[in-house]
Amino acid sequence: MEEDIVMLQEYHIHLLDGTVVRFSEDDDLPVEKRLITKIRKAKPTDVFSIGNPFDGYKYIPRSSILYAETGDIVEEDPMVRKLREAGCFP
Repeated sequence: MEEDIVMLQEYHIHLLDGTVVRFSEDDDLPVEKRLITKIRKAKPTDVFSIGNPFDGYKYIPRSSILYAETGDIVEEDPMVRKLREAGCFP
């Protein structure tokens, strides 16, 4: 039986200080649940948490985001898939 392949949409968030934060999320997420949509609708005082329990989290205030851009569509890393299937990721 063939494993389900999860495709991820990559994003680059450009911060006011010049830092670029890369993240990705499931390409099948509904538009209203995507982080990029939440960023667009956020108040300046909102703070976003990006990351996972293994790599750590980045906390980004909305007021620090200059702009966000889409990157490539990529296949999920097989190790991350196994960790997600084991319940290690939400």
